[in-house]
Amino acid sequence: MSSNASVFRLNKASRLTLRAGATLIIDGDHCILVDSGYFDTTAELNATLQQQAQLNISDITDVYYTHLHYDHYRPTIFENTQLQFHIPQIEFQFVNELMKHRQNEQRFSAFLQETHELISPVFLRQFLCLANDPRYMLDTIADRNKIHLCQPEEQLTDHVKTIDLSGHCPGQLGLEIETENGVGIVAGDAVISMSDFLASDTQHHLIVHNRKKLLLSRQKVAQADFVIPGHGDWFKPKDNTPITFRRGFDE
Repeated sequence: MSSNASVFRLNKASRLTLRAGATLIIDGDHCILVDSGYFDTTAELNATLQQQAQLNISDITDVYYTHLHYDHYRPTIFENTQLQFHIPQIEFQFVNELMKHRQNEQRFSAFLQETHELISPVFLRQFLCLANDPRYMLDTIADRNKIHLCQPEEQLTDHVKTIDLSGHCPGQLGLEIETENGVGIVAGDAVISMSDFLASDTQHHLIVHNRKKLLLSRQKVAQADFVIPGHGDWFKPKDNTPITFRRGFDE
């Protein structure tokens, strides 16, 4: 078994602009790009990889999506058919079911509201705008690309495994990473930011599939040594302190 994985922050995420955090994990021969929705072009992604990790986009071997909301998921790199993509199976199936209603706006909207305890107007409008976006034609994408549908507690590499963090959406799976700095969790939007982690409930969320599951997911994240939230600075949940960065991150 190889030495522990290394993890890199690729951008500074923000909730106000719905710009999700992107992460790079290196574990042995695997170079895993996580939640690449921030990047509009492959050129932008490549420049960031060079700056943050001294790598090129050609070094990426795997792409992982914690969930398929539009701010985390962008098919910028789907033209590379050699990449191995990883998507939570329940999330993949849910989006496929939703897209059966793409030609009927009323039913499409109703399906989202029926399957979520909360969905704000801004999220609902954005989903409606994306109903016919090619990124959500998942069957077509699956025909052209290598897609692995992930299960909870699945070991993806020696030091990276999936963790069930559902509640924000039906099928979100975070990643648990063994590093030299302890165990980190890529939380997706189970934890939006440190302030979200410290909140007593979920009223401030824009979308909630299942509140009870979301709160349970937050408890799981609390066991990590460090947390990579969906839209905020990395932090240490044991003492609720933010992590400062150089190339990777400092203690």
